[in-house]
Parts: sequence; structure tokens; C-alpha cells
Amino acid sequence: MDFQAYFKKLWFSQSEWEIFLALYKLWTQPASVVAKNLNMERTTVYKILLKLSKENIISETLKLWVKHFFVPDISILKKYTKNKLEVYNNLEKNFWNIEKELLSYNQSQKQAIPKISIFNWNEWIKNIYQDILDNVLNNNYISIKLFASNTFDSAAIWNNIIKKHSKNFIKSLKENNIFVDTYLWEWAMTLENISKIVEVEKLNNLSAANSTVNIFVAGQCVYIMMFIEIPYALKIENKDLSYVFHFLFDNLKISE
Repeated sequence: MDFQAYFKKLWFSQSEWEIFLALYKLWTQPASVVAKNLNMERTTVYKILLKLSKENIISETLKLWVKHFFVPDISILKKYTKNKLEVYNNLEKNFWNIEKELLSYNQSQKQAIPKISIFNWNEWIKNIYQDILDNVLNNNYISIKLFASNTFDSAAIWNNIIKKHSKNFIKSLKENNIFVDTYLWEWAMTLENISKIVEVEKLNNLSAANSTVNIFVAGQCVYIMMFIEIPYALKIENKDLSYVFHFLFDNLKISE
């Protein structure tokens, strides 16, 4: 590695290493002499000399009220490099503090952006029921809300896999004393009125086919399950959205 490459590794520009090298060759000189030697503008050279002096790799002195610059000893570069190494080592040791702070900013922004998870068909029904259950138990919720569509047409078809996972889920809710505040949107062929279900066991009779919709609201998460030809589900984690659903369900007009 030559002098030029070494100087650049220390984050100095080409002009800076050229001025340092010229000053080292010229001994003690004012900025005007260094500028003339390099065929550079005096003001530019003077500013760079001041910067190098501030970095403590050159020194200053006054002669006849004119500021002169010089390189006191070539070993000053080694000392400069050693000091920088100590600074970088200290920065590395304290990086975890900076990382923690930056991640906290990231998390605060993430909280404002809804996190959306998509569950595709196959194992999704089992996974989303488990996700709801984990969410409830981990956060010590004692109740969740459910909005379910239910028509005669949709109730006529049941998928055995869905029914199995659904029953296991409802059983787990009952075992853990989780109350399900259930709103049922139903009628014969179309959705015409809203009623409520109090007994958890009755959830086993809800349909899960022919465009049936189930919406679970557990804390700050909203789960939307669509039982169509290729069923799918969405999980949306957002405080504001969940608040809207809680408010809507609490203010639904229940049919007598």
C-alpha cells in the first residue's frame, strides 16, 4: 500500500493527501507557497490546511503575523491512525446501544402500520385457529368477538377438515373459560338480520362453506376468514382497526 492509498483509507480526499505530501516536502510554509507549488487556489489550500491542523496531523506557527504550516514528524500519521482505531473500537463496543435505539424507532413506526398475514388453504384453518388461541392466552384475554354469516344455503355444506379444527378450537376456548361474544348475520337465502349466540357450544353449528364469512376480533387483531371455493383468511394486527371492529360490534342492532 503506497502513501496515497494509505491516506485515502483514512478518509482523506485526493486534494488533502496532495497538500499534506507537498507540505512535508516543503517544510514550514504559508498556504500561498503550498498553493503555488501545487498550482491550486490559495483559499482552497488554506481551508484544507486548517482542516488537517484540526485533525492534528500537521501543526501551525506564526511568522511575521502570517500563519505557517508544517508536519512536525511523520510518525504523527501513525499516532493519528492509532487514535482512530481506538475511536472505532469504542464505537463497535457501543454499537448494541445504537442498535437498540434504532430498532426502537423502527418498532414505533411499525406499530402505526397494520401487519397483515395471509393464510392459504391446506393447513391454514388449523393455523389461524391456533393463532387466535395463542393470542388470547398470551395476552390473558377473557373474551373475543365473533361476527359470522349464516344462511340456510351455506349451512347445508360442511367440510370435514374445517369442522374438525373448528370443534377443537371451540373446545379449547371453553376449557380456558374464554367468552365468545358472537353476532350472527343470518336468514334463509340472504343475510337479513343479526342475532346473538351466548352458548359456546352452539358455535359448532355454524356453517363454513358457500361464501360464509367469520370475523374474529381478539384484542388488537382482526381475523377475517372466507369459506369460498378456495378458502383463505387474513390476520390484521392494528390497534385502530381492531378498535373500529370492537365499536361496530358493540353497537350492532340485534333483531328481537
